Amino acid sequence: MYSRFLTLSVFTLFNLWLSVAQADQPDSGIGLYIDQDMLVPFSNEDRDYTMGMAFEFFWAKEEGLYPLDNLVRLTSQWLGMDHSNNDIVYSFMLGSVVYTPDDLSDSLPIFDDRPYSSLIYLSNKRVLTDHRKALAAEVLIGLLGSNVAKSIQTQLHTAYRAASGSNEPVNPQGWSHQISDGGEPTMRLRLSGSLLQPDLSMKGRWDLTTSYGLSLGYQTNLNVGVAVRAGSIKSPFWSLPFDPVNRGNFLPSVPEQEWYVWSALRSHLIIYDALLQGQFRESDVQFSANQIERVVFDGAVGLTTGFEKSQITFSLNAKTADLKFMSRRQIWGGLNFLFHF
Repeated sequence: MYSRFLTLSVFTLFNLWLSVAQADQPDSGIGLYIDQDMLVPFSNEDRDYTMGMAFEFFWAKEEGLYPLDNLVRLTSQWLGMDHSNNDIVYSFMLGSVVYTPDDLSDSLPIFDDRPYSSLIYLSNKRVLTDHRKALAAEVLIGLLGSNVAKSIQTQLHTAYRAASGSNEPVNPQGWSHQISDGGEPTMRLRLSGSLLQPDLSMKGRWDLTTSYGLSLGYQTNLNVGVAVRAGSIKSPFWSLPFDPVNRGNFLPSVPEQEWYVWSALRSHLIIYDALLQGQFRESDVQFSANQIERVVFDGAVGLTTGFEKSQITFSLNAKTADLKFMSRRQIWGGLNFLFHF
């Protein structure tokens, strides 16, 4: 299963790269985003949000691969994003996220910790921008409960033990109890906006932005946030690389030589989360609406360095507990790469 998935992914990515590169657009490129708790020194807890990865393809003209175009177009028309003189940028993303409980050695269902859950997804995004604001519409389709996450996590743990000579981390034993085990399709619509606060910003040195968002689907929530950057800044405010795998930065930046440190904080009003509560299929471990936290906070600090044709970001991320009976926080590292054609 894993080898077939890997082969198909490599073939798909090569064709996507070829189609974008042949477009010969100056603002086209690809992003690779990696979330891993192993990226945090001395704090590899291997639980909660334990792994995420995404590939994003972006371009400034409506000529790239855009498989969900009709849905995103209808949404963006409703938001007034067509027939505008402002810049519209597009992106296509392939990604996955993985969540696990704390005890990976238990093969029985665990009812006092978060469930195993995983998602493989495809999303399209359209972003309308100007010098003061950005507005985004994104449609995501995905598959809950596949065996891909188990295979990848097991191989990573096996490789880590071989390299370190340690008995840890153990191979996960409870994936048969994950949310929607065996596979279930899902979907999400996300609308979001970001506003530059000019009274609290100095062009090229620092800026402060506020953001807001609405998600409808397997994750249904409202969120508001704030972010600040400081350094030698050339990229627009809406390109801050905060949490691109899960809820997305707006879009990758234009290729510029720059560097900046940044920090971001978001609060979420949670209405429904299939990764905790399950979806239509019954799961061995799932939690009721009165067991999930209704208000959740997440944030990050990071360093971003841009070059003529590439950009790299390292970030430390944290999130409060998702369930009321859990008081622990989640911590993971992020490593993002951008390449422009």
